Amino acid sequence: MPNQHKTGYYTFLAVYILAIFSIGNWIERHETLALLLAYCSAFLGYLFLLQKQENLRLLFNTGLIIRILLFLSLPLLSDDLYRFIWDGTLLKNGIHPFEELPGTYLNQHIEGINHELYERLNSRNYFTIYPPLNQFIFWVSVTVGQGDWLVSANTIRLILYGADVGSFFFLRRLLIHYDKSPNLAYWYWLNPLVILEFTGNLHFEGLVIFFVLAGIYYYEKNKKWFSAAGFGLAIGTKLLPLIYLPFLFLKGLKERKWVISILAGIIGLITLLPLLNETFISAMSESLDLYFRSFEFNASTYFIARAIGYWIYGYNNIALIGPLLSVFSIVSILVVSAVGVRKNWSISKTLLFILTIYLVFATTVHPWYIIPLIALGLLSGYWYPLIWSFLIFLTYLGYMRSGFELPVFIIVIEYVFTGLVLLVEMRSKKK
Repeated sequence: MPNQHKTGYYTFLAVYILAIFSIGNWIERHETLALLLAYCSAFLGYLFLLQKQENLRLLFNTGLIIRILLFLSLPLLSDDLYRFIWDGTLLKNGIHPFEELPGTYLNQHIEGINHELYERLNSRNYFTIYPPLNQFIFWVSVTVGQGDWLVSANTIRLILYGADVGSFFFLRRLLIHYDKSPNLAYWYWLNPLVILEFTGNLHFEGLVIFFVLAGIYYYEKNKKWFSAAGFGLAIGTKLLPLIYLPFLFLKGLKERKWVISILAGIIGLITLLPLLNETFISAMSESLDLYFRSFEFNASTYFIARAIGYWIYGYNNIALIGPLLSVFSIVSILVVSAVGVRKNWSISKTLLFILTIYLVFATTVHPWYIIPLIALGLLSGYWYPLIWSFLIFLTYLGYMRSGFELPVFIIVIEYVFTGLVLLVEMRSKKK
């Protein structure tokens, strides 16, 4: 490597590390300009490093180190951690986390439950939505942390850190299985959104991706129990991977592996048993109902439907539009599942399109929701998720000290450009 080129390479590496470090440890989410400049710098460095891929050991170690550097502070872009700690504290005190709304416990003198923690909750008027597998991790983090929020956060980080490393290695093995370059896995490993949302902001999609990749890998290796465990634990972590089961069942019928989908559903159900009772079912049902009827963030089809609803009804009729879009989503997922089996698409390609359809009809699309698409896209040869991983971060620009208001033009840019790239890719692959 010539000296001049080597200097440029290490300059981009330094910019990449410093930018991610700054977002994870210094920049608050309402500091719009600083956040935008830092993420653009991180993504520019990411593109340069991955285009060259001249020192793979350095790239892998960079991914390890930059994640460790995010252990230095509490999450700055997300406040979900405080609900994790709240739920874990309730469990530590022998209280079912789905029993009551958070405010009920404020004056009951429960160790670790106080007004300081309560004020940091982002959904204090709603029941928790996290399944028992997550709740177990919350309990472990609180038990280890002993009241220190950073220690609790880093306990969860260690688990997500390990999941990221595992995802990287499963991704490499799957790429080799599909006769693709294993080095494509670095596009996932060093993606700024992946690093910031998982190790930085503690979102459990990182664990879901690990389990899904394990499920795909063992499916391809015809290890039914291991594959079912992977998909089942993914369901136990986030519930959303339930949308993959129809395809896995149909594909399994064709390949005599249908038992994988059945076992995955059973394993997912087993993970619910530790907290499964009438209280859990009632509270979770209410939370899911509120999610589809009340929550809205960075949506595409829903925002168009909402605008039409304003024109017809004169108000935001999300209570009707949300469930209606859910029906469209389910029908579309079933159709794509059937098409994927009939056309013999790979598992990764079909799951990629299934999740994309779900997100297109969803009323809420947070940045970390799209990250599974990155791994699935690399396996199936689609790059639009990488474009989306840059554009969706722009939604953080809506945060202000006084609240949140996302300009419409940002959403338009995000979905128009991502959609165009998807259409171009689909057209080129069809040819």
